[in-house]
This record gives sequence, structure tokens and C-alpha cells, in this order.
Amino acid sequence: MRRRTIGLALALLGFAVTARGEGYKPPRMTPLSPEDSSSELVPRRDIPPQLEEPEAPAPWLSWMLHPLKRGMWIRLPIVDTDPNRGITVGVMPIWVLKAPGSDRIKQIHAPSITYNRYFQVTPTYRYYYYPQEDAALVARASVGKYEHEILGHYEDQSFAGSSHDVVLRVQENIDAGQRFFGVGPNTPRSNETNFKEDTLTVKGTVGAPLAEGSNWRAHIGNTMVAEKVSNGPLPGLQGFSDVFPRFQAEHRHQTDEMRFTLDYDTRDHPVTTTQGSFVQFYRAQSVRDFASSYDYSRSGFDGRLFHPWKTERKQVTAVQLQFEQLMGDAPFWLLPRLGGKYSLRAYGDGRYMDRSMVALNVEQRYTVWDTRMGGVTTEFEVAPFVGAGTVADNPGSMALQYLRPVVGGAIRAVARPQVVGSVDFGVGREGLAVFMDINYSF
Repeated sequence: MRRRTIGLALALLGFAVTARGEGYKPPRMTPLSPEDSSSELVPRRDIPPQLEEPEAPAPWLSWMLHPLKRGMWIRLPIVDTDPNRGITVGVMPIWVLKAPGSDRIKQIHAPSITYNRYFQVTPTYRYYYYPQEDAALVARASVGKYEHEILGHYEDQSFAGSSHDVVLRVQENIDAGQRFFGVGPNTPRSNETNFKEDTLTVKGTVGAPLAEGSNWRAHIGNTMVAEKVSNGPLPGLQGFSDVFPRFQAEHRHQTDEMRFTLDYDTRDHPVTTTQGSFVQFYRAQSVRDFASSYDYSRSGFDGRLFHPWKTERKQVTAVQLQFEQLMGDAPFWLLPRLGGKYSLRAYGDGRYMDRSMVALNVEQRYTVWDTRMGGVTTEFEVAPFVGAGTVADNPGSMALQYLRPVVGGAIRAVARPQVVGSVDFGVGREGLAVFMDINYSF
């Protein structure tokens, strides 16, 4: 089941429990992808006094927030858009509990029920427990007509009182909304198929700064995945096994990927970024017969630059360059992907796949309006963007004729220091795509 945070709902949750500037920042972990980020898994853990007892709350805020003796009761609507899944709507009541004698959140219970025309009704339960200020335990379970998920996730920014950060995750997940068009830079849209992805994942990561006070941080992690794929349930699409029989994996295929990551980070904040830079280099290796069915290596780079301009209204130029190369024997679901909110915003996730991928995005963010709601200042931005990307077997075989340009714009709501909600409209060679997401700065 696609477990990216449901856009509007948790954006509002993040706004509702956002702390002021001195609050907790998520640790600089090394996610396998932006969708794996802990900032989306773990909501904020402080309740600002302005939201607990607002003097003159706006009508929508009064309807949404209900202060309790030990915390808060929140009613949230859910609206999510995704080119591969369509529109999902629903409701999410949230019960927030504080630690005794403190404004620090101790627990959050967040059930939801959603409806999608393809996937029907899906109930989900989320539980967050904060044993200490910079640690969190997350449990999540959902079940639907075609999909289900069970997740356990733990993260600690100062493990055992040290400067090391730790992430542990166990997850079983069935996602029936995946699309596959084939491998290569020019796969036709007429090849579109829908497949169901069934995965079991066990992941562990540990990181530490290279020196005290350094902007460089190193991580080492290991991810074990057992995966199988089969025909998906979506109507109107060709059968995956009929069009691509050689990619079929009816039985579980196991991979064990060891990854080393080196980060350099001078951003003022990893989510509500206005200035600074982020550079990440990574190398991963899977060895056949060492808890893995495949022998391959993966190398990549993710560079981001944020440049503020001194003008009457805030302006920030944001630039991101991504590159990934896979060498060796690996199934299609492990190949570098192009498309989606996190690489090329005019195509669905995984529209293009091959062994090599490069993408460049440039976005100009303009603050057009700001307002104070419930004691928190929210800035509204418009952000026109351009981008381009392609895939190939290797960098030397990349061709300009297969470069996929994108042009579009985003509407962003920023409640500092932690929350960003955005709606992105991107146009490419296959028309318009719309994405809604939270807490991704790029």
C-alpha cells in the first residue's frame, strides 16, 4: 500500500502540533528515498500554548482543534492526489496526549478511514510514542480490498546518550497501485501495466558526525527485502504478466543491500529550508548468496542549493541535481526511477526506469502572502519550476532526444519551523500531473 503521508491531513496535523523555533529537529538520517524520510513518519512532539488555548481562534481552527486536560483532540479531513492512484478522500480523528506536567507530546493515536474509487475503503491506525525528546516509536497498520500494511519504526537521534543516530524498521507492505511501462528511456505509454508489489522489509541505519560540530555526517545501513510482484487489480490496464512475462516474480526474491552514505548539510532547516546546501554521496552493495539473490552495486549523488534573495517579499531559488547508477544483476523494481514528486513532476512514480538516471530541477519560490493563525505564522508561496531528466543503461548512452522536460508551478504553505504543504502542477510530454505532499523541501 502506498504509505506516503496523506497530504492535507498530516500537513494540518503538523501545523496543529508545530513547535516554535527552538523545537526538536528530525535527525539527519539517510533514507533510501525521500518517501522513506522520518520527517513524514513522525509528527512534531510539542503543542504550542497558542494552540492549546487560543484567545480568538478562527472558526475553522475551533472546529478542528479541541483542547483536553491532557492534550488535544483533532479532527482532520484527508485529500490526496496521485497520478498512479487517483484521488483519495477521508477523515482522520487524532488524539494527542501530553506527558504529565509538560507540553511535550508523549503519545499520538491517529486512526483514519479513506475512500478511493479503485481501492475502495481502507481503515488505518497509527500510533506514535515518544520515550524521550529526540526518540520516537511508530506503529502503523492498515487493511484494504487489495492492500495492507504492518509497520514498526524506531528512531533515536542520541542513541544511549551519544552523538550517534539510529533507525530501525520492520515492515510488511502490499501496494497494488504500481505502474510499469518497461525498461529504457523511451518506453511507450501504450505499454502501461499495473502490478501489485508485496514486500517484507527489515532495515537498520546508524550515523555519526565525522567530527564534533562538523557539517559532515556518515551513515552505514543494511536493508533486507523479500519481494514478489504480480498482476495489479486496476481496471482498463493490461496484465503485467501478459505484457512483461520475463519480469514476473510470483515467488519472493530476497535482496540484502549494505549502504554507506556521506552527507554535507548547511541548510537552516531540512524541511522549511530558505538557505544553505545539502550534498549526499552514497554507495550500496548487494552480494549474491550473502542473504541476497542478486549481485549488484548502486552509486548516487543528491545535491541541493537554496539561495535567498534580498527583496521586499521573500524569494528563494532552489536547485536540485540527482544522479544514480546501478551496476550488475538486479530486478526491475530495484532500478533507478524517474518520475513522481521527488524527481520529475510531470509523470507518475517510476514512469521511466533503467540502470542510470539523472534529473535536474530549478524552482523560484515567491512569498505572496503570510498570515498568523492559531499563534503560528504561515507563509503562502507560489513557485514556478522547470526540470528535465532521463534514464539510460549508463551515462555514456544518455541521449538528448530522450531528455524529458517539465514545466510547472507549485503552491506552498509554510508554517515554520517544521511544516510544508505543497500542491505541484507539472506538464510534460504526456500532459498534466498533480502531486500533493508535505514536509519535502527538495
